Amino acid sequence: MDPDIAESLTRWSVRLAIACYLARVLGEVGGVSIEERMAVWRRARWYWSAGCVLYLIHVTCAFGFFHQWSHQNAYQHTAIETAVVTGIHWGGGIYLNYLFTLFWISDVFLWWFYGIEFPYRSRGYFWTTHVVFAIMVVNATIVFGASYWLGIAGLVLILSGLRYWR
Repeated sequence: MDPDIAESLTRWSVRLAIACYLARVLGEVGGVSIEERMAVWRRARWYWSAGCVLYLIHVTCAFGFFHQWSHQNAYQHTAIETAVVTGIHWGGGIYLNYLFTLFWISDVFLWWFYGIEFPYRSRGYFWTTHVVFAIMVVNATIVFGASYWLGIAGLVLILSGLRYWR
């Protein structure tokens, strides 16, 4: 495949995944009435699910186009990119990406299996999920891309949720 197309698919799939995530957050922190809450949660679940699929497309593109389906290649690439930014040659972040991937997939399945109100069982869920996502998005944009605005926009949206999730 043409390297420019491969790079575009890899970058845009994750950008769209993050956009879906931000759409979910925007709906969650918006000041809607109780009557509108169920409709907001339904939309949020679709954004969340679409974001997960787009993220899996991103992972597939990255592993297929750039790492030749090799964990070792992905580990080395992560170590090199991390060293450029931090000065520390460490590829262990790839394992955090694996955990992140499992978390997102599991959460999507649980949300569909347990129903629309599933993730809204506690503030702890809200903050755990969104802090994990904020850390992953900000770190990924700093280490692998120049799209810092996506991470910053997400962080601003999450922090704006303080008024709703106190």
